[in-house]
Amino acid sequence: MNTHTPTYISLAFCLLLLAPCLLSPPVVHAALTTPVASYTIAVTLDTEAKTLAAHEVVTYVNTTADPIPDLVFHLYLNAFRDRNSIFLREGGATHRGQGWDPKHPGWIQVTDIRLSDGTPLALEEIEDGTLARADLPAPVAPGETVEVELDFRAQLPRVFARTGYAGDFFMVGQWFPKLGVWQDGAWNAYPFHANSEFYADFGTYDVTITLPVGYVTGGTGLPVSTVDNGDGTQTVHYHAEDVIDFAWTASPRFREATRQVDGVEILYLYLPEHEWTVGRVLDAAEAAVSHYSRWYGPYPYARLTVVDVPDDGQGAGGMEYPTLVTAGAMDMLGLGPGPARSRMDRSLELVVTHELGHQWWQSMVGFNEAEEPWLDEGFTDYSAVRVMEAVYGADTSFLDAGNLQMGYFDMRRMEYLADPRVPMYGRAWDFGEMEYGVAAYSKPVLSLRTLERTLGTEMWLEVMSTFFHRYRFGHPTTEDFRTVAEEVSGQDLSWFFDGLVYGDGVLNYTVTGVDEHAVTVARQGDLVVPTEVLVTFADGSTLLEPWDGEETEVTFTYDGRPPVRSAEVDPQRKVVIDLRWADNGLSRRLEVAPWLALVTRLLYYLQNMLLVLGGL
Repeated sequence: MNTHTPTYISLAFCLLLLAPCLLSPPVVHAALTTPVASYTIAVTLDTEAKTLAAHEVVTYVNTTADPIPDLVFHLYLNAFRDRNSIFLREGGATHRGQGWDPKHPGWIQVTDIRLSDGTPLALEEIEDGTLARADLPAPVAPGETVEVELDFRAQLPRVFARTGYAGDFFMVGQWFPKLGVWQDGAWNAYPFHANSEFYADFGTYDVTITLPVGYVTGGTGLPVSTVDNGDGTQTVHYHAEDVIDFAWTASPRFREATRQVDGVEILYLYLPEHEWTVGRVLDAAEAAVSHYSRWYGPYPYARLTVVDVPDDGQGAGGMEYPTLVTAGAMDMLGLGPGPARSRMDRSLELVVTHELGHQWWQSMVGFNEAEEPWLDEGFTDYSAVRVMEAVYGADTSFLDAGNLQMGYFDMRRMEYLADPRVPMYGRAWDFGEMEYGVAAYSKPVLSLRTLERTLGTEMWLEVMSTFFHRYRFGHPTTEDFRTVAEEVSGQDLSWFFDGLVYGDGVLNYTVTGVDEHAVTVARQGDLVVPTEVLVTFADGSTLLEPWDGEETEVTFTYDGRPPVRSAEVDPQRKVVIDLRWADNGLSRRLEVAPWLALVTRLLYYLQNMLLVLGGL
C-alpha cells in the first residue's frame, strides 16, 4: 500500500470482466536496536468534534558525524487542510478513487514548542505546511541528544488517504509531528506528495490515548494498561520498541478475534457486519506470517494487529504501520457480503497478505518510500504473490469463479504490458498515477520473478534473507540491495539493475527461423537479459543452449546432428518481462498450420487493446 490494496487491482479486474475489550497483553520485548527518534505522547480524542489534543516529547539522538542545527518535522495532516496542498493538487483532490471532502478537512497545529529545559523555540511551516522547521539555540553535536516538547491539536478529516473518521470509527495515522531523517548533511524530508509515503528513524514510542469508555482500541506495539478515569473516559497506554511510526484505531463497535502463529498473537479488530471475514483474515494472516518468517527472518514483535474498516471508510483500508495494518472488506465483484465471496474473490486475502509483507519490507527494513518506492512496494507485492500462489494456487490466487480464474501474478503482468517502458527507479512524485502502479508494483513483481528464476529459488531466498538480516532496523537503498545480491549470488547482475531497475528498456525474444541444421533467434527491444534456447532434434534428443542475449540476432548451427525439429527461447519462462511469449517457439512441423501462430498473436493484440482502452 502500501497495499495499498494495490490501487490498481480494480483497473485490472475491470479489464478482466470485459473479456474489556483488550486481551491480556504479551510481555514487551527488549529493544533490538539503538533508538534514534523516540516519542512520548499523551493524546485525547474528542469523538464528537473528531479532534485530537496532545502533548509530545521527542528525544533525538544524533548518530551521524554532523552537527545538526535545526529540527524538521512532518505535519502530514496539513495535506488535507485545503486545496492548496501539494497532495490535493497533485491528486486532483482524490486518492484511490475517493474524493476529499472540503466540508470535513484535516489539519494539525503546533501550539507550543520548547526544549525540555523550557527554552522556547519557533516553528516555521515550510511550503504547504506539511513540513515545519525549528532552529536550535546550538547544534546537536554527534553523539549528543536533544529533547523537545510540543503541544499540538489536530482535526481529523472524514476518512481520506489512510486516515480519519467514519462515524464512530477512527483510524489515526500520520497524526503527530514526526521528525525527518538526517542523511548526507541535511534533513531527508519532503512535502507530502500524492503518490509518496513515509520515511522515519527507528525509536521507542510510549503513547497514552484518552477517549470515552466503551471504545475498543488497537495500536502499534502492545497495550500496557487501561485506566478508567471515572469521568466517562479511559486512558489506554501503548508501548513499542524498534519501530518507525505509531498508528492507532478506535471504535465502540470493534470485536476481537485472535490466533497464535509462531509465538505471535494475531489480533483482528473487526466490525459486526463483517463477521464473515474473520476466518478468512486470520487464515491469510497466519499464512503470511508463517511464510515471510521462513523466507526472510522471524517477526520479532509479540503482536500483529489487523484492523477492519467500515464500508464508508474504505479509504482507511489497505495500509501498513509497524505491527498494525488495515484491511477492509472490499467487494470488487459486487457479490455482496458472506460466503458467496469466500472462494471467488480473494482480494481480502490479498490485501492482508500484502500489508503484512510490509512488516518485513518497510517496518523492519526501513526503505525510503518517498525516494525509492519500488523497494518497499515491489518487495512486498512480489512476496504477496508468492504467498498467494503457495496457499491458493498460481492460477487462482486472485480470482476463482468457475471457468473465470486469474492469478495475482497474471494480473500484474497485464498491467505491465499496458505500459512496459516505465523505469522502476524514481521518486514517487515523478510518476503519474498509472505510471506509479507499474513502477512500484507491476514491473518490480515481474522483475523480481525474473531474478528469482534466473538465480534459482534457493539462491534468491538466500539473497533476500541476507539482505533482510543485514539491514533490519536500517535504511538500505537500491545500491545496497545490488551489493548484497551480487555478493551472495557471485554474479554480475547489471542486466537486472541497469536494465530493469534504472532502465526503461523492453524485451521480446523470438525464434525467427528453424532450418534442418540451424536455429535463428532474435532479441527485439533494447533490454538484455540472459536466457536459454531449447533445441529439439528429430530423434527426440534435446540441447539447451545458453544465450547472453547481447546480439540482436544469432544463429546456432548443428552440422552432424539429426535434423532440428523445433526451438524455443526461454523454455522455462524465466524471463517473465518478455513482452510476447507467443513467438518464443517455432517448429518445422508447425509450418503446415500457420493459422495457429496467427490466432495466438491476434489474441495477444486483443488483450493489449483492451488494456489500453481500459486505461482511457
